[in-house]
Amino acid sequence: MQTSSIFTNQPQDPKAFVFTKEQFGASPDGAGDNAGALQRAIDALVDTHEFGVLWIPEGEYRFADTVNVWRGVRLIGLGKNRPVFKLAANTPGYGFERSKYILHYRNFKPNEKMPMRDAQNTTFFSGLRNIDFALEAGNPGAVAVRFRVAQLSSVEDCVFTLADAKAGIEMIGNEVERCVFNGGQYGILTGETVPYWPFYLGDSAFSGQSRACISTYRAGMSLTRVCLSNAPYGIYVPNKERDNHYIEEFERLYMEDCFLENLSAAGICMNMVRYPQNWLHAERVYGQKTPTFFESFEYEFNRHIGVGPIRSESDFYEVSINMGLKIDIENDVAERGFDIQYTLKALDGLPGASAPDYVPMPCPSTWRSVKDFGAVGDGEHDDTEAIARAIAEAPAIYFPQGDYRLTRGIVLRPETAVLGLHCATTRFVLSDHEPAFDDANAPRTLLTIPKGGKNHVSGIGFNGGINPGLIIVEWLGEPESLMEDVFFSHGRYDVSLRGRAQYYGMWVHDQGAGVFKNIWMPDVLTRDGIHINDTQRPGKTYMLSIEHHLDIEVVMENVANWRMIALQTEENLGSEYASSIHMVDCYDVVFANLFQYRVQAIQKRHPYATLLDNCKNVQFLGVHVFSIGPCPFRYAAIVDGGYKVDDHEIGWMRVFS
Repeated sequence: MQTSSIFTNQPQDPKAFVFTKEQFGASPDGAGDNAGALQRAIDALVDTHEFGVLWIPEGEYRFADTVNVWRGVRLIGLGKNRPVFKLAANTPGYGFERSKYILHYRNFKPNEKMPMRDAQNTTFFSGLRNIDFALEAGNPGAVAVRFRVAQLSSVEDCVFTLADAKAGIEMIGNEVERCVFNGGQYGILTGETVPYWPFYLGDSAFSGQSRACISTYRAGMSLTRVCLSNAPYGIYVPNKERDNHYIEEFERLYMEDCFLENLSAAGICMNMVRYPQNWLHAERVYGQKTPTFFESFEYEFNRHIGVGPIRSESDFYEVSINMGLKIDIENDVAERGFDIQYTLKALDGLPGASAPDYVPMPCPSTWRSVKDFGAVGDGEHDDTEAIARAIAEAPAIYFPQGDYRLTRGIVLRPETAVLGLHCATTRFVLSDHEPAFDDANAPRTLLTIPKGGKNHVSGIGFNGGINPGLIIVEWLGEPESLMEDVFFSHGRYDVSLRGRAQYYGMWVHDQGAGVFKNIWMPDVLTRDGIHINDTQRPGKTYMLSIEHHLDIEVVMENVANWRMIALQTEENLGSEYASSIHMVDCYDVVFANLFQYRVQAIQKRHPYATLLDNCKNVQFLGVHVFSIGPCPFRYAAIVDGGYKVDDHEIGWMRVFS
């Protein structure tokens, strides 16, 4: 895991702000308090652009109070060494039990008449990257970051050194990647996310926490390639005390390619596991000197409804487990009941850590700005030819913030990287009724990832306008090709155009594959959000949010060997008759922590979230079908037009027929 600075030189972007002494009063010498200065910089950015990037140059920045980070602001560290945000020992205000933050991510900047609000389910596009935190001793109430955010927000490439602080991050949302947590009471301390979606944690490491590496409940915690070490517990799901009695909490937990090392109490501690909304799935999880892999609260008092401890006699082991309410469906016959199946295999030693499964971001020193090739990025000029010249000459193309207007489709070379740093302010746009994309009977693609492509596409948004023949992205790449931090915007909210003004948002077909991560698709103008067909090459998705389409969010036809982790769908007004997933002729597909939601305002019932037709060996490792309104989906799934799954909380469902 890289812990050195990623952005050693500042990519040129006139719209980006820089936190300097001259402009905002920054004090990068470790002495002066930077809280007021950083707040001024964030406020100025929001007042000027609403959303955007604020660069933090190399240095040590001391804080003595909380800084509010408004919606859509991304703080990114810059320099040969990562900047460090520091809390000095025994800082006043951070010594109490109640949490106090260095950075508090919030919703919109309020005006004088509005109250200041925590981040909400509308807190999109916020970010923190390439900045380290050092919280010195004597601050037991300190938390580096409060981050209860929504789609297209992330904490990436940070090291949290916490001493006796309460946590590195409290209340999480969307995703955290490539972070290191050292010390503290907890690395992450959280409950459910603010929009009630799942949460993705990837390629991160925790060590030395005094209570637990992660304390969590109801968060839809989804982990891949995470190491939890040198603490009493790896993952702890607590009971909560209220009115002098305990409320038994639950978690929807999925783990893959993770390590549990030197955990004295248990790798995982959860409550009674027969709750239908409580499940545990783990694949290729490795233990070292962690005698108890799983511990259930109060098992000794509730043996008739709980699961006892799972222990290993070996210092090294590999474990796979599926636990929860299980539904097996074959030939319109279902078996239903609580089940636990696990294998625990002794090993002579641990395997090496798995590398990320996607093409890494090219080193920023190799990026070439698209403006060097003549692009303007004002949304008016035609930038198509400039972008084509950049693709022909540069393997890594950087797009400063702006709107890049296209008039025809562009095809990447197999090695091309397309790179932005803020997907809400860096967009490819089309005018309405662009001739190349205006014929619904002859659809054409705006951006094509070619066969054999090992492309990296990140930090970009799309606004396709009214163009009924438009396919925004066609993906034919290799399994390690990557799309991440990408926003498919509808540009306008016109119910009369829903599902009729564009073709597909993203089309993966003809043996296309790849990794798709941290993507939001509320592009209501398109027919389907993501359409995958005729591919058996492995694909993987992490933290996709696909919402508000007229008929279907995810279509899969003749697809195999895909794994979809922390997928979330949502139906809103205008998509009352939409379903979440349609699968036809698919096999060997896995969904993990699938959340399928209908908004509170919907007044009409819809029969099913997922439709499966002629599919086999499809696994759902945790399904949460829900609404806080009166009209959730009637059935979680309908299989082959016959069997109807009327459970809404499913720990483990397998379709064999």
